[in-house]
This record gives sequence, C-alpha cells and structure tokens, in this order.
Amino acid sequence: MNLSAPQLLTWVIGVIIGLLGILIHLDVMSVPALEDLVRPFWLVSTGFVILAASSLFRNL
Repeated sequence: MNLSAPQLLTWVIGVIIGLLGILIHLDVMSVPALEDLVRPFWLVSTGFVILAASSLFRNL
C-alpha cells in the first residue's frame, strides 16, 4: 500500500469538519442547522474518513 500526503485543501476540509463535530459535542459552539441533521459523532467520523481517503488516493 502506497500512501501519499493529502492535498492542503482536502486536509483543511477534513480537519474543519472534525473540529466542528468536536466543538458541537462539547457545547462550545452551536450550529442549529447541523444539529438537526447530523450528530457530532458523524461529523468527526466524516472528517477522519476524508483524511484517510485523501491519504490512500493520490490527487484527492
């Protein structure tokens, strides 16, 4: 398996989504539109999946 570094934009998007989920879970911030649609766990999981996928696939 040949892993590559994720592109900067993909990395930033994954980290922002993950941090958003953590901050919502800790009640540091509130985003009513997101809280009604998804749980914070799924935001953090999505952020990690984006980071993992960008490491596995080149140019993502």
